[in-house]
Amino acid sequence: MNFIKKSLLTLATLACGLSMSAQDAYDEEAQELGYKPYPYNFIQLQGGVGETFSNAKFSDLITPTASVAFGRFFTPSVGARLHVNGWQSKGGFKSISDTYKFNYINTNVDLMLNLTNLFSKKSHHFFNVILVGGVGLNYAWHNNDMDCLLQTKTPLEDTSNAWGKSKNRKDLLSHNLRAGVLLDFNVAKHWNVGLEVDFNSLDDRFNSKYRNSDDWMMTGQLSITYKFGLKDAPAAKPVVVVPVQQHAETQHVETAPVTTPTKPVVKEVKPLKEVVYYAINVSDPNNVEAVAKECANWAKENPSKKLYVTGYADKGTGTATINQRISESRAKKMVDALKSAGVIDSQIVSQGMGDKVQPFTANDDNRCVIIEGK
Repeated sequence: MNFIKKSLLTLATLACGLSMSAQDAYDEEAQELGYKPYPYNFIQLQGGVGETFSNAKFSDLITPTASVAFGRFFTPSVGARLHVNGWQSKGGFKSISDTYKFNYINTNVDLMLNLTNLFSKKSHHFFNVILVGGVGLNYAWHNNDMDCLLQTKTPLEDTSNAWGKSKNRKDLLSHNLRAGVLLDFNVAKHWNVGLEVDFNSLDDRFNSKYRNSDDWMMTGQLSITYKFGLKDAPAAKPVVVVPVQQHAETQHVETAPVTTPTKPVVKEVKPLKEVVYYAINVSDPNNVEAVAKECANWAKENPSKKLYVTGYADKGTGTATINQRISESRAKKMVDALKSAGVIDSQIVSQGMGDKVQPFTANDDNRCVIIEGK
């Protein structure tokens, strides 16, 4: 009983302490999958065996059980369900080999906590470990089989602790506290399969025997889950080319060297700096013909100078490896655009900085390529 209460308290505390990951990370993952993996509704069917811990031999008390559940995962880590379980259970005595059967139905409201998502930056995994905990009511009936057993055999134990007498014992209602774990496999967009093991603490009269302590029932069930209500992936943000004068914090102006009347006048080199911005996980530069043409004209007017093309990625999403790769891809494809506009290889120097350097204070602005002529 104390174990169940502590487990439920721990589960609720963890759920209350959850923090949502960045929305941009979810959007990027959804674009790769083609749909948002959360939130979703689900229908769950389960079947397996149950065991009521009693005085009889363990193997003699194994019985069939089945469940159906309806629920929803509100976030990648937190869900809830209405779970109905039942079929048949057994009880017995130490001193006689026979057991007695009865039927039950167990209705619970469960909180579900996905530990895999809780401790991961990703929200979609093939394998998930989900803690389950909840409260509900249990109803048992057809348990007068115990009376039939006692009429033919008398156990050595004192049977005065049988709960109720004859008809008073046919229908029994009790509480149920549950704690368990679901090992869930995400096999398709709409389908999961798994194995769930639960421990249930019920009122002492559940198996018609009174010992002044709660009864325990364990169930192990295979499950199949159908997910529905999944939303489409959000549209990728369009690439926006922003004039450099709108981001004054990144500008710098090169000043021509001061000359004296006795020295020849040095030709002033017009500074060049262009910034191209990208959406999450996008490396193809769109609508950059004007920028490429301007850079090509500058390169022709300054054949002794070079264009430095540097790709970046924002630190707020992805990993260092992914960000390095996408920054290099952005720089390479921008170089291709410059070459198409007429810039020769010898005037281009390119590199990808990943998320090691963040040229802008706003996180999303760091998905960019900066072109400098000098």
